[in-house]
Amino acid sequence: MNAVVPHNGQEFRQSTDAAGLCGAIVKQTASNIQGRRYVSVEGWQAIAIAHGCAAGSRDVEKVEGGVRAIGEVRRMEDGQVIATAEGFVGEDEPTWYGGKNKWGKEQPKRPDYAIRAMAQTRAISRACRSAFAHVVVMIDAGLSTTPAEEVPDDGFDGPPMKQARDAAPQKPTEQPSGMPDAEYAKLANLLKATGVPPKKLLDEYKVKDLRQLSQQQYANAIERLNDVLADKAKQQTNSTQPAEAPANTFGELLDDEVPF
Repeated sequence: MNAVVPHNGQEFRQSTDAAGLCGAIVKQTASNIQGRRYVSVEGWQAIAIAHGCAAGSRDVEKVEGGVRAIGEVRRMEDGQVIATAEGFVGEDEPTWYGGKNKWGKEQPKRPDYAIRAMAQTRAISRACRSAFAHVVVMIDAGLSTTPAEEVPDDGFDGPPMKQARDAAPQKPTEQPSGMPDAEYAKLANLLKATGVPPKKLLDEYKVKDLRQLSQQQYANAIERLNDVLADKAKQQTNSTQPAEAPANTFGELLDDEVPF
């Protein structure tokens, strides 16, 4: 569907109010890729919630060339679908299906569940973009409306910028081995947006560095941080009502919830 652009004063005021309510979350969770900032799925969902909508995905299926999912945005008031879009992860993407990237580095294939999850994430972000791209501009004109999950790790202008960095003198640094940079950036952005101290995760998952989280621990942490972020967005939207504490925060972790 086409973008839902305000066509009267009431809708314009609603979008302006929404931009004020969720602007901080959108900017805090935006991904910085090669100097440009892109709205992540958490930011898009916050915008949807601020408009009284819910974003989700359906019809995940393997098709020729990759995995496809359909994203949709529904009004919570009456269940009306206001925007739909397709999310796709292609077999020509070495990050997901393995193979050599543009720099000649060999990358392993990701698990099927991760590929399907990314197809859904892209579908949700794309559907929200169809409905609320104008709100991103209201929040910050410097934000790109291209969903962060669709941007390559080295950006759309990767080679020239990478060559420029390689030409400049670099200080040797040591980075812990473990999760890829994109996953680490998403985790760091969520921690910043929710206000959860990184030490909470380090202590609870018994690791010295967040990059050492296992895939199961990482997925668990992302899911719970998204829950905290959603609660935060709802509280901001319903700021006239007493705010309730999130039901499942990192400060209230039960022993049987720790995945190790």
